[in-house]
Amino acid sequence: MTEQTQQLNRVVATAGEAVLDFIKARLADTENNGAFTSEQLRFYVNNNVSGRFISPSTADRVLRDLRQKGKLDYLVLNRGKGLYRAVPIGTTKT
Repeated sequence: MTEQTQQLNRVVATAGEAVLDFIKARLADTENNGAFTSEQLRFYVNNNVSGRFISPSTADRVLRDLRQKGKLDYLVLNRGKGLYRAVPIGTTKT
């Protein structure tokens, strides 16, 4: 296992639950049709992982990793603006 893989596994263990909780909340958000920004995700993760410093890029990396593992799914609405939409698992093709 590479050092990079070890680091990713560590941050997923630390922030993964917060990212999953955030996506579950967005899926239930019918008013905004699951839309969220990367800043909203980062804010949520930073405020819901206690006792550890969370790098600004951690939430994004964990989001992508959990998607690759099939634990969540989302659409990229506008990458430049950091705009996404949470969707039920299996809705998109990666």
